[in-house]
Amino acid sequence: MIKTRYYIWPVFVFFALISCVGKSDRLDWAQSCFDKGIAFEEASMFDSAAVCYLSAIGSLDPDEEVYAEALGAYYNRIALLLFKSEINKEAEKMFEKAIAYNSRLSEKSQLSESYRGLWKCYCVDKGGILDSTLLKTVRLIPDIRDKEELFKAKNALAYYFLMSGDYASAMQYSSELEALSPDTVSYYKSCLVRGSIFYASGQLDSALIYTRKAACSDYIYTRASAYENLYEMTGDNLYRDRYDQLNDSIAGLMKPAKVNTAFYGELIHNMDMEYARKIHTFLWLGGIGALIVVVVIVVVLLLYFRRRNVALRSGLESESQTPGIVGGTSEAPLEMEKKSETLQREIVEQIKMVTAQKNKRFVKSEVFKQTVVHIEGGTVFLTPALRDSLFESLRKEYALLHRLLTTYFSFSDEEFYFFCLSSLGLSTKECAACRCVSMSAIRVLRKRVNDKMRRYITIDALFQAVKL
Repeated sequence: MIKTRYYIWPVFVFFALISCVGKSDRLDWAQSCFDKGIAFEEASMFDSAAVCYLSAIGSLDPDEEVYAEALGAYYNRIALLLFKSEINKEAEKMFEKAIAYNSRLSEKSQLSESYRGLWKCYCVDKGGILDSTLLKTVRLIPDIRDKEELFKAKNALAYYFLMSGDYASAMQYSSELEALSPDTVSYYKSCLVRGSIFYASGQLDSALIYTRKAACSDYIYTRASAYENLYEMTGDNLYRDRYDQLNDSIAGLMKPAKVNTAFYGELIHNMDMEYARKIHTFLWLGGIGALIVVVVIVVVLLLYFRRRNVALRSGLESESQTPGIVGGTSEAPLEMEKKSETLQREIVEQIKMVTAQKNKRFVKSEVFKQTVVHIEGGTVFLTPALRDSLFESLRKEYALLHRLLTTYFSFSDEEFYFFCLSSLGLSTKECAACRCVSMSAIRVLRKRVNDKMRRYITIDALFQAVKL
């Protein structure tokens, strides 16, 4: 008599082969979506890129261990895309999901990238307060194999310890960066950080050497920061002039692409399409499953009749039992998160952050000090020359704020200057003296500014945060 296992094992082999082929196909399809997303992102088509990344994520079963590496990489990518687009809350969620998958991997490059991204999101959300999330990458360093990620992790740690005042630790990580620099852009960025460490620790000569190296970078933002630091270190107006020139060039650059504010609506549409595709795949797999069931039934029946014939030949009564087959499939519903906060919160936070940073610096400027002395609490109007100098300085120093206010609120130059003066703490009377107009004109201007912001900022708590 042929044993049962000789009939059953081909079925299991067939099922295993189908399962492996299915997983391979899903990975290939997900990778194809991901590659399309990268191409869209490089072409600054961020909405399309986001849709592709979410399609890649949605095509893989989150409970399958074999997909952990791919899902970790995909979540990292879309989280970084959201962070670049200043949708920080959603970027945090994506980085946290990436950490859940990347922590399962023995190679820690992707996990390090997740912690760095989460750290940057937290720092932005906390208004410049240094978050300690980055310290989790310290224990990962021995297991980071990717040279570029190792460089970024150590450079970030050098910056973290610089900002926290631990200059010895900052220098420890900074000294290891030169051998790790994957390209010249990264090398000059590391020089900028190292120069800042030397300057903060009182070693001016070394600080100047590395900051001047950073000023040789082809990357305009690194070069601008280097000239700004050199001006702070030396007081040389030549560096200030070069910094202003680069700042003007940066202001003239095309505004970088971002994920559109309708991002979530498009993602929901994409998820509907993805769900329809899953249904189609489910039906296809259901057909294969039905075929497998038929094969199993045929094998069981063949076994039954063979055993029955043997029993009859031996004169014994046979009793057969047909095993029941219970099959089922479950499809976890695709969870979709709706955006809990609109672009309003992001704009308000940007305005508050930029205003706080620039005010701290501008009140120390010579032109502001002359203005305060001249107007004497609002009793004397500014001279035309001093007024022009003040407004020109405001336009340069608050260039980013100007772009925010004109882009989202359609502020005129007059309204922008008034907003800056009010944020600097000047009273209605003092603002009138700076503008050489009456106080009633300033009150009308204040109402116009608030009305423009109120039309865009509809959440009362956010409006109160920027109201003049």
